[in-house]
Amino acid sequence: MKARFLKASKMRELASRIKDNLDLYRSGNFDFVSSDPEYYFESETSISEEILQSVSCTEKDLNEVDSCVKVFSGVGEISEYLARDERLWVYLTHTVLLTYCRTRWPLPDDSKAAEKHIRTHFFCAGARGIERDNAVSRLWWMASLCNRCSGIDLKDALACFLHQSDVRANIVERPTTSQNIRIFNAILQRLHTSLAGDKALYGREKFRLFMKNLNLQGGVKLLAALPDKKINEILDQCVATTT
Repeated sequence: MKARFLKASKMRELASRIKDNLDLYRSGNFDFVSSDPEYYFESETSISEEILQSVSCTEKDLNEVDSCVKVFSGVGEISEYLARDERLWVYLTHTVLLTYCRTRWPLPDDSKAAEKHIRTHFFCAGARGIERDNAVSRLWWMASLCNRCSGIDLKDALACFLHQSDVRANIVERPTTSQNIRIFNAILQRLHTSLAGDKALYGREKFRLFMKNLNLQGGVKLLAALPDKKINEILDQCVATTT
């Protein structure tokens, strides 16, 4: 099917009516969005609704790795320009992936808390909202990042990246680390080795010390100018100093 984008005016309308639509978010549907062309427009980009409909999770198994793979496969390797268009993701959270979204990000019982929760995970607020918070776009962005790594297949790369939330946050919250694929790839290679072994590098304080040592070695900007061999030597030294 052609990728659908919410019209900007309709997206604002939905955002302004979150309080009125709480029951729909909890257990109803937004079929009127997908059935009424006044709500959306189609692009030339094709996506697989069948694959997207297969994205699922449970309260006990968030199924993040598989969900990332399926969203990335279903939406495809679109440009970063399109991937930053909130209208695409907000359409998906309210239609094809509504059931997944409410299961993965269950709404709080308190109405005001639920409204805030919906704005965070069913809508998007800026780059951070698209890359980290929106229930669907975050999956695509994590898969897109890991897909650029060499030497590790996508599922394994995602498993390393998603294994420990503190580790993931330490990487993502340093934009220069995640934006420089050579540095990110080198870090992920060491996490991959650790995950297959004693998982020591995933220790909260250990990984923070590793990242601190990395910064002391000159930071990502300096490292990015070095050849891969030298980058790997420096990262190995950083790992060694955490033991």
